[in-house]
Amino acid sequence: NAVFVLDKEASSKLTRINKPWLVEKIVWTDKLIRKAVLGLALDLKKPILMLTDADYIENGMSDLLADSGPAYDINIKIFNKLQNTITGWPGGKPNAEDTNRPERAEPAKKRVLIFSPHPDDDIISMGGTFMRLQEQGHEVHVAYQTSGNIAVADDEALRFARFVIDYNEKFNIKSEEADNIYQKAQTFLENKKNSEIDIPEVRYIKGLIRKGEARATSHFVGLPDSQIHFMELPFYETGTIEKKPIGPEDIQLTMDLIEKIKPHQIYAAGDLADPHGTHKVCLDAIFEAVKNLKPKPFMNDCWLWLYRGAWQEWGIDEVEMAVPMSPDQVLAKRHGIFKHQSQKDGVVFQGT
Repeated sequence: NAVFVLDKEASSKLTRINKPWLVEKIVWTDKLIRKAVLGLALDLKKPILMLTDADYIENGMSDLLADSGPAYDINIKIFNKLQNTITGWPGGKPNAEDTNRPERAEPAKKRVLIFSPHPDDDIISMGGTFMRLQEQGHEVHVAYQTSGNIAVADDEALRFARFVIDYNEKFNIKSEEADNIYQKAQTFLENKKNSEIDIPEVRYIKGLIRKGEARATSHFVGLPDSQIHFMELPFYETGTIEKKPIGPEDIQLTMDLIEKIKPHQIYAAGDLADPHGTHKVCLDAIFEAVKNLKPKPFMNDCWLWLYRGAWQEWGIDEVEMAVPMSPDQVLAKRHGIFKHQSQKDGVVFQGT
């Protein structure tokens, strides 16, 4: 007598949810047609335009043929829809017809705000788009929502603390405080137990390391310091993997930043498979902030795009904007990712 209760996400791989047309008669909405046709093309490893009536019939989609067929017509419709998602102008192409483009043409120069939950999500998940927006002359702001300080190895923190001591020695700077912090950090890290929470000094050093890497990435893309924002949302600062729930302070900080920039485009991380849950909390803060700001006039002209990448990709049928990249651009993005040196050689928390 067991009853299984599943939400939409947990049941997403079940045939009844994933391909309901194989189980029962369904009403074919635009969304379902797109999902079914693209899924069929991927399963059969065929280009969309080469799917035949027989392919549809053999894969449980004969009633779609009856409703909207022949296959030729359905193929062209889906092909055009997919083609219209591809653009080299993520901020909209100026002085161009924009009916079938994912982003509007006006205003030609937009204010853009990219939210990055951890200090490296922007460049990993939407590095190509980030660079395109900057190159095409938009005013791009990037906001790093958390410090990412727990994801730095202990010896890395010690190395940077030691650098400050050597730096001071070299330039004859007398600083008792710096020496004390180094001693305190060294003593703590030498005796640190496995699950022990870092002392604040060590956390701050780790936070500064990631801040420096994030800033280096943004400079690499071409942003000035005035367009790089470190939010350090309070919910994150527990020192453990377990975070606090989102609070009014997190939402207020997010609202203040959006109101200050008055963006035409907001980009936020939509991959909620992040094993530490930080992405989810960051996104909730943005949604809540946007909801509260809705009545403001500048919000009428603000679009929110969700990007994915580090933990989970969009299904092809879910993509609304795809930005193609040349081999040179892929290489540039990779160099941008390499600025995050503390994350490059094996990270502290692997996730699942």
